[in-house]
Amino acid sequence: MGRLSSLTLMRMVVVVTSWVITAVTIETSEARSCSECHSNATCMEDGVATICSCQVGFTGDGLMCVDLDECAISGAHNCSEDSICVNMLGSYLCTCPDGFRLMPGLGCTDVDECAEPGLSRCHALATCINHKGNYSCVCPAGYWGDGWHCECSPGSCGPGLDCVPEGDMLVCVDPCQAHHILDEYWRSSEYGAGYTCDSGLSGWYRFVGQGGVRLAETCVPVLSCNTAAPMWLNGTHPSSDEGIVSRTTCAHWRGHCCLWDAPVQVKACAGYYVYNLTAPPECYLAYCTDPSSVLGTCEECSIDEDCKMDDGTWSCQCKQDSNITDLSHLERRLECGANDIKVSLSKCQLKSLGFEKVFMYLRDSQCSGFIERGDRDWISVVTPARDGPCGTVMTRNETHATYSNTLYLADEIIIRDLNININFACSYPLDMKVSLKTSLQPMVSTLNISVGGTGMFTVRMALFQSPAYTQPYQGSSVTLATEAFLYVGTMLDGGDLSRFALLMTNCYATPSGNATDPLRYFIIQDRCPRTKDSTIQVVENGESPQGRFSVQMFRFAGNYDLVYLHCEVYLCDTVNEKCKPTCSGTRFRSGGIIDQTHVLNLGPITRKNVQAVVSRAASSSLGFLKVWLPLLLLASLTLMSQ
Repeated sequence: MGRLSSLTLMRMVVVVTSWVITAVTIETSEARSCSECHSNATCMEDGVATICSCQVGFTGDGLMCVDLDECAISGAHNCSEDSICVNMLGSYLCTCPDGFRLMPGLGCTDVDECAEPGLSRCHALATCINHKGNYSCVCPAGYWGDGWHCECSPGSCGPGLDCVPEGDMLVCVDPCQAHHILDEYWRSSEYGAGYTCDSGLSGWYRFVGQGGVRLAETCVPVLSCNTAAPMWLNGTHPSSDEGIVSRTTCAHWRGHCCLWDAPVQVKACAGYYVYNLTAPPECYLAYCTDPSSVLGTCEECSIDEDCKMDDGTWSCQCKQDSNITDLSHLERRLECGANDIKVSLSKCQLKSLGFEKVFMYLRDSQCSGFIERGDRDWISVVTPARDGPCGTVMTRNETHATYSNTLYLADEIIIRDLNININFACSYPLDMKVSLKTSLQPMVSTLNISVGGTGMFTVRMALFQSPAYTQPYQGSSVTLATEAFLYVGTMLDGGDLSRFALLMTNCYATPSGNATDPLRYFIIQDRCPRTKDSTIQVVENGESPQGRFSVQMFRFAGNYDLVYLHCEVYLCDTVNEKCKPTCSGTRFRSGGIIDQTHVLNLGPITRKNVQAVVSRAASSSLGFLKVWLPLLLLASLTLMSQ
């Protein structure tokens, strides 16, 4: 018996020992209890043995577990190529390096520092270039620096520009826009002696005021301009197309008109000159102005004119580069506005063609041209964008309305046989507003609304035949079949429309033309469409200067043969208000009083084949009256009970 027990014990030891060896290879160990397992191990008991195994992210036999560095083992982590693997206790973390951003499902993606404000440190004048994980900055042509800081150098700027100090840096600027003002009456060459010395002047200056607005171009007598030796421009002023030119200033003293000299730069701007002045070589020397320049300051000169002296007076005269010899080169400008059409011709080019006095008119000669001054000089004529005025003719197809006219030119009031005729036309895509303007007698309702501080606005409501809203019904009434849909459009006109949206708060139908009729069927109530009527579709409301909705008109009309439409509208300030209605739950108000001063009225709308419809409805137990008549009767009873 003893031998048998010993053998059995031996076999058990062998089996257990063999099992333990196998467990080690799969990182598990048998323990007497779970308390022997490592804190980062998992204990599993099956009633026969207690097994310890290391948790995911750790390695060992379960009795001892150490962290597994997934980042150091190929294939042990799923961090993307551009990310950084950071080992954690029992796990790992994928992070993105500088210049990258972690995106769900995409890993680390490049950050475009050039496209996102605040991420680039490039100088304001530099160009930002994005690279993978980084970016670079390049200074513009004419500047030097590392891109984070850019400065120009003298002579490096483009035509008409100069490198001048601005704050703590040098930048390229147009001296016509960046200069100092000298408003000193005593600089006039007609002013007497004094002891002024311009030793403190340096930079770009413009002369203004009663002393004159230009440097004198001739030798100025000594003891003038409130100084001893007056300084004058030895040369002529440039034209504006020459850009910045270099000249010399001279100082008159002891009988020498140019005893001292100093360099100066001059640029002709739009109606004035600017000068890059330096301190004179001696004292007392000061820059002197021509008092005759005050008589013609040329402040009104346009970019196609130069300020030149003519018969002792400065005036605006057309530049030479404005001259043309062929009518085909005549510059024309056509502006197709919402309400007007304007055609303009270059005044200077017309003058070069021999039109000293230009007479311009349309087919109706009462619509004549006028001079329009702006950045350039134009001769313009305006016609309303309507059929008829000024001889304008309107043609229309399925998509556009086109207004055409002819411009006539003559250089005398008496019209010669040979004139210049220029045909012009503006085409407008058909929308609600254009469609109404091009229709003969559209059924339309008009309402004027005054908004404090912004002016008077006009709101119109019209009925359209299709969902394109380009074919308004015409005449004093509309006839519809029972199953027909009606398309209703409202639109805002006049004033500044950029900040206002048109809001339809209540739109309803009545059997009479009285908008206060107690028997009403609401299509839009409290800004939102009636949810129980599936035929109602609000296309646009509170989103722009127009509103649109459609409805199957006689679905709710009951036994009434005539229906009238009414819409309460308001102007909503899109800057300060939330204008687009939210109709998925809470309403703005319930049962509010309708302001009749804001109501547009249209009608009547007549049911087509009234008798046939009524007969069919009376004989059909499933007709729509079976559905809607009880509702209308209930409404009537409710009103009677009140």
